[in-house]
Amino acid sequence: MSKFFKNFPLINYRFGDEIDVTAFQNISVYIDLIDQIADDISFYTTHTINDGDRPDTLSHKLYGTQDYYWTFYLLNEKIRQQGWPITTQEVFSLAKEYYPNTTLITEETMHGEFYKDDICATTPFVNPMFKGKILEKNYDLGQLIVKPIREVRSITVNDGGSGYTSVPDVTFTGGGGKGAVAQVILDSDTVGQIIVLDGGDDYDTAPTITVGLPDLARGTRATAIANLSTNMIANNTVIYSQKDQPDTTLWDDEEIRILRVKTVVEQYNSAHHYEDSNGEWVDLDFLSSPELAAGKTFDFSNTSLASKTEVTHLERLEKQNDQLKQIKILKPEVAAQVVYQFNQLLKS
Repeated sequence: MSKFFKNFPLINYRFGDEIDVTAFQNISVYIDLIDQIADDISFYTTHTINDGDRPDTLSHKLYGTQDYYWTFYLLNEKIRQQGWPITTQEVFSLAKEYYPNTTLITEETMHGEFYKDDICATTPFVNPMFKGKILEKNYDLGQLIVKPIREVRSITVNDGGSGYTSVPDVTFTGGGGKGAVAQVILDSDTVGQIIVLDGGDDYDTAPTITVGLPDLARGTRATAIANLSTNMIANNTVIYSQKDQPDTTLWDDEEIRILRVKTVVEQYNSAHHYEDSNGEWVDLDFLSSPELAAGKTFDFSNTSLASKTEVTHLERLEKQNDQLKQIKILKPEVAAQVVYQFNQLLKS
């Protein structure tokens, strides 16, 4: 058990379905000594936690002992609630984990088209350079949040093998994704083509393809490799979508909708919100702008944004983490006395 609890009084406690009781620290005991001095400037000062500082190492750095680490939590409510701050690199990794998708920014209205859970893609529809699932529309920021579909797009037959008298199975393993399905087309007794029936999704790397064994003992097994979608999309690109039709090869020219994407950004680097000069969150209100009312596109570069600051998802997480780094600490000259008094009260 943590040294923080070693001076807590013991009680007899029965764990779960155990018959016998066990002497255990009564961790429900509450001492308000730290609360009493938390706002008394004669007892505390402020400190900035550096990257790599742990509670125990910071305690040793400040007080010459690692045993006072618990005072940081009792003095700082945010740390108790949210935990110890993490490193800058860890914040970046979390941002990419929390916001892993792609943000498509447009100056055009998206009302009545490009629906959540539908597919959007660039041309050609048979083999689009970019294809993704629409997760969210943020009208206020002109954002379309899209999950790129990382699928098996085609299969290259390296060696058609020989001795096939019936169509062999095709299996996919590895690559991080799932769901790919393919079918062999024979050319005489060899594998002529392998057609992708379902590209699956979430592949980080090309999966390994295994073609079934030939029927004839003298035959040789065919080999092939999978080719993944590139999901490349540039700024100032037109994308398309058709409601309730996930198969882009079946899109109807009369049903598809068109949207011009001005900017493509990784989701973690796209705007979470905008702030005014006082740091207050503000709306852009571009949907009620004169431009859109006149049937025109909204100009994001207009002067109404001059006093507004974009805050990305990553910057927001960095700001929250930086706030956690600003803590109150017991002054070194009083720390030992406060800890001693705290432990005495526990024993009383």
